Amino acid sequence: MKDIYSQLSEAYKFSDSKYFPKILEMSLSEKEAKILLSLPGTAEEVTKKVDMEMRTVQSILENQFKKGFIIYDFKEGEKRYDLNTSDISYSVLGISGSSFEKEVLDLWAQMSDEELSSELDEEGHGARVIPIERTIEQGKEILPYEKVSQILKESKTIAVIPCPCRIKIRKCNNPVEVCIFRDDMANYMLKRGVGRQIDIEEAISILNECEELGLVHEVENSSKGFSWLCNCCTCCCYFLRAQTKLGKKHAVAKSRYLSVIDSEHCDGCELCIDRCHFDALQMQGSSAVVDEGKCFGCGLCASRCPTEAIELVPVRAPGHIPEGEYKHDSFYL
Repeated sequence: MKDIYSQLSEAYKFSDSKYFPKILEMSLSEKEAKILLSLPGTAEEVTKKVDMEMRTVQSILENQFKKGFIIYDFKEGEKRYDLNTSDISYSVLGISGSSFEKEVLDLWAQMSDEELSSELDEEGHGARVIPIERTIEQGKEILPYEKVSQILKESKTIAVIPCPCRIKIRKCNNPVEVCIFRDDMANYMLKRGVGRQIDIEEAISILNECEELGLVHEVENSSKGFSWLCNCCTCCCYFLRAQTKLGKKHAVAKSRYLSVIDSEHCDGCELCIDRCHFDALQMQGSSAVVDEGKCFGCGLCASRCPTEAIELVPVRAPGHIPEGEYKHDSFYL
């Protein structure tokens, strides 16, 4: 008979995982695992299943909700708990990742690279690069769901949380508190105690700092706007790392824009080459040139060009961005 952690791993839909049973064993006591394995159910139903005191069960359920292992909703006025089978690594590491020992984080990183990223081999990008707004020339077409500043200004709630990808992979020294959520997703994160609420001024300040550091803006690949906005690097980001380091061709969708360089104004400083995460720029004679096939239209090159020789131009129709929610809905709740 399989041990309780292997059984729980199967319940989380990771029956073939080499890493998740060990992660669970190092993160949960047997009592906690037993309660999680009994889900779904209300606290009262779980209490009957596991034969424990009601207050013990309630305490563990609330604690595991805050840690991200479980979720709940209300049905007929009762709080009903279930396993969080969305992206468990993102949910758990977003709040308690910094408290994990290196051995556990290493297991999460291996699981992410070797197992979780396999879904990104399929068609249907989970995330999309979004261009730095100020790098798009005035008068050029920019659609409402590409205007980050306006979407944030219209948000009722904004929250920022520690980046689970950087906590997990630990390949750079970029800032960790850079994942921004809005409205329902922000409220969900705040309810769990994952991050903190911020105002529009701080949100824009975080974006500006990340642009200066050369981090790529990413949102969910949907024309419905966005509920999350990450500031990513190719060494740690679940999506960008899969795209550039792991050979997954469908991890990240390009923006609708392409960098175009005016060779007459380029002074050959190569700063744009240093800032490009996608190896899309190289020198040709005294000027930088763009490999159109590799460019993701993030705008990092244009944002720091000292001679303003680079601009972003729209090269893809609005239909490039799907109308509905993105296909890989397992990454976020």
